[in-house]
Amino acid sequence: MSRDIDPFADDAVESRISLNEELPVTNRLGMSNIRQALGRWWIMLIFGILGYCGALYYMSVKPPSNEALAVLEVDMKDERILGAELNQERSNAELRIATEMSKVTGPAILAATAESPEVQALQKAIPPKFSFKPRYMRTEEELAYAPASSVEISELVGKMAGAWISVNGRKGTSLIEVRVSHPDPEAARVIADTLIKVYKEREESQLVGGSADAVKILKKEADNAKLSLESSEKSVQVYVSAIKLSEQIQAKRAEVIVLRQRYLPKHPARIQEEAIYSDLLKRFGREIKRSSEKPSEKAYWFEYRDQLDALEKIVVAGGTESSEAADEWVLLAQSALATRANLLNGTVSQAKNQYESITRRMTEIDVADDREMNSIKIIEPAFVSMTGDSMRLIYLAAGSVLGVFVGFGVAYLLSVIDYKIYDVRSAEEATGLTALAAIPASTKFNRKKEWQSVLQHDPHSANSEAIRNLRASVVLFGKQERNKILLITSAIPGEGKTTISAELAAAFAMNKERTLLVDLDLRRPKLTETFPQLKGAPGVVEVLAGQAKLEDVFHDTDIPHLKVLGSGNRAPNPSELLHEAEFVTILEQLGPRFDRIILDSAPVLPVADSRLLAKHAHSVILVVRTRKTPIGAILRARDLLKFAGAKVGGVVVNGMRGNDGNKYHGYKGFGEYGAEDYGYYGDKK
Repeated sequence: MSRDIDPFADDAVESRISLNEELPVTNRLGMSNIRQALGRWWIMLIFGILGYCGALYYMSVKPPSNEALAVLEVDMKDERILGAELNQERSNAELRIATEMSKVTGPAILAATAESPEVQALQKAIPPKFSFKPRYMRTEEELAYAPASSVEISELVGKMAGAWISVNGRKGTSLIEVRVSHPDPEAARVIADTLIKVYKEREESQLVGGSADAVKILKKEADNAKLSLESSEKSVQVYVSAIKLSEQIQAKRAEVIVLRQRYLPKHPARIQEEAIYSDLLKRFGREIKRSSEKPSEKAYWFEYRDQLDALEKIVVAGGTESSEAADEWVLLAQSALATRANLLNGTVSQAKNQYESITRRMTEIDVADDREMNSIKIIEPAFVSMTGDSMRLIYLAAGSVLGVFVGFGVAYLLSVIDYKIYDVRSAEEATGLTALAAIPASTKFNRKKEWQSVLQHDPHSANSEAIRNLRASVVLFGKQERNKILLITSAIPGEGKTTISAELAAAFAMNKERTLLVDLDLRRPKLTETFPQLKGAPGVVEVLAGQAKLEDVFHDTDIPHLKVLGSGNRAPNPSELLHEAEFVTILEQLGPRFDRIILDSAPVLPVADSRLLAKHAHSVILVVRTRKTPIGAILRARDLLKFAGAKVGGVVVNGMRGNDGNKYHGYKGFGEYGAEDYGYYGDKK
């Protein structure tokens, strides 16, 4: 979480450092890598050209491609096809379309197409064999086509089924698309037209024969249904008399039961009704025996035969049980009769419905006149919809675009494995520290001859503006007394820390601040190259060794308010010489005399000198050179400094090229500030 910070508050440095510590180290596989990949535009250009050349080569070896398209329509009206069950119907449209598509590419249809006179007459039916040699390098014999009649039918069918012909259905419609791809456009069109013509003729011939067969099947089924109906009706007629007698017995039994309850056995009314009831039973018994003796009914009555015979013997023998046996015989016979009658009536009803259904089907399917003989229609004859010439620009564009994308992938991969700093954003993402300034790469920083600050000899350049930006960033660290001592260091040698130290010291001095530049690189001092008067003169080594006084080792420069303190003669044991107590004493003596003290220290990773001194500085500035310093070295240096107790204020990105960071360091394209109005871009006059 960010919060507002007063740059001049007492805790400004601590707040700034805590914010730096909270900055996440962004994954390298991010926008920084994309920017670096785009910076390698020449790789994408090379691969784009290679892709274009590859597309040209592909077109030179690829046979010409021509596609003929024909469209068929399938009649999706429901067709009632007779089969094992009369009521079965096929109404699944997708299944019908898939079936017709399979028929079009069936071996029989393809063979008939290959044998047709139209296809056999084609002179460019068989294309030349594929070769990796470009067409412009082949002979006429190698590029010659062969006629269809020169190959076997099976070979021609194999080519059509393998690569030439494809069939697809248009989703949501009953249309079938037949596509034929062939190097010769005329051959593609002829094969497509012949294929759909052969398929249509085959379907028509099958429908003619199929209609006659359907009528025969219907007639046979109708005859069988009629015979079954007649047989069932005859069986019902066998039981007509028995059924009527059973109904009469049922009614008369109810009357007899009432009389038996009302009168004695000798009562005339009872005797008369008993005689009528007995006669009905005898007649009913004779009808049951007659019906059960029929050949078609013996099987049904076989299971009741034993029970009925046993009860009949008891009735014939007479006695007290004869009356009950007679009633039981009647009930059993009536029950069996009712069951048989219901079964026969159901059979009659089913046979009648089946017969009516067949006759209705025969009425609906009028094979002779009313039914359409063909369910396949040719909607669009074959036409060549795509040629090789129309795809030329597409291939070239696709090859170029693919090459550019491959080039970008290569450039991106190089940016991923190239762990170096390239711009300000990548430095901040990698280190989690704020970039205080971006210093352009330039020859204007001259330290080899007589040194002169870039602020003096070229005050309006981008380099001068970058140094002023660095000075402004340091000023924003907080109050001057809390940010007086600045230690400038780097991860490895050769990153420009000495130049940055000298220019920053000059910037503060030109701002009328008493500034001291101290060379604390006791092993390989570099300020002696910038300030020749330091060579052989006593410096820090002599002061720490007690061989010189501090006030005797200062040297004036051409810049007012700027003094330098050299390292002195090279010390054999710098680490032992930099005792903490003596160094702190020197800093305490220098504090009241100067407003800014710039310490040019040794690199962090090769030696431990900077880590020993860093915690005594108010802020540490880490110099990073683009395209040189590995990110791992920068992160290691940052961690070592923090572990040593240093307050790392930020990084200075040095050696920025003109296109790094999109002119992050200057004002190109956004107007110019006039030096005549503002002096040296804000320097105090």
